[in-house]
Amino acid sequence: MTLQQAVFLRRMAGWSASALLFAALAVLADGLVGGFKDGTRDFQSLPGASLDITAHMPPGAEAIADLRITGETPGVRVVPKELFSGFWLGGAMWRGKIEVDSQAQPGERIFLVEGPPLAEKPQRYVSVPFRVVVHADAPSLRAAAPALLTRLTGFEPYPASLTLFLLALPCGAAGYLLSRRIETGLAQLGKAVVYMIKSEPEGQRIAFSLGQGRGLAPGGSVLLEDAAGNTVGQALVLTATAEDATARVVSGRCTPGDLAVLHGSAPNGA
Repeated sequence: MTLQQAVFLRRMAGWSASALLFAALAVLADGLVGGFKDGTRDFQSLPGASLDITAHMPPGAEAIADLRITGETPGVRVVPKELFSGFWLGGAMWRGKIEVDSQAQPGERIFLVEGPPLAEKPQRYVSVPFRVVVHADAPSLRAAAPALLTRLTGFEPYPASLTLFLLALPCGAAGYLLSRRIETGLAQLGKAVVYMIKSEPEGQRIAFSLGQGRGLAPGGSVLLEDAAGNTVGQALVLTATAEDATARVVSGRCTPGDLAVLHGSAPNGA
């Protein structure tokens, strides 16, 4: 692989990783937006399905037996199963199932889950209704999905977002490995990308990955090249370690993407 090919592939890997991460965030946002409801929790179902349900315990309810469910109709019922403690904020919660009979008629059902009838309730407390919509077939169920992605493709947003994120990881890793290969290839030519540019009263201070191992020492100098291989300036070395150096630009100007070049190096192969 030539240096030019490595640079091209790194650019493609970077664009791919960015596009996949953007898509993952967009799909995640689609799922979050679809999950927000105006005071109602929506459930979409087909006949014969069983749906998971979790909710906070209503005021006055301390056990499953204390829960009162209103609004049940033939063919659809809410079945509380157990109590548990909330993960984020704690507090008593319950989980259970919404069971839809295989002969349930299509339509909407509204349920309320409340505590004992005489239980004291906080001021402005409003029972949160649960809305269950039974659909006649799979196409109508998909068309009613809250997430745009599900309506268009049938995929659920959260697994899709995770998949896109996981696909972005190897692209990012490939970009990193290609960057290392490019850095090694440039070093063999006596060149390195300037990775730090800092403006100071004395002039621009730059840093790059050419050090004592390449014969640099304080007081020495390097040339500056742009991406096209044109010499755009010169810098005097201020400090040098085994692999890195800093220098002061004494002529011309350094911009992001420029290269520090040892005197007598071969023409730019990147």
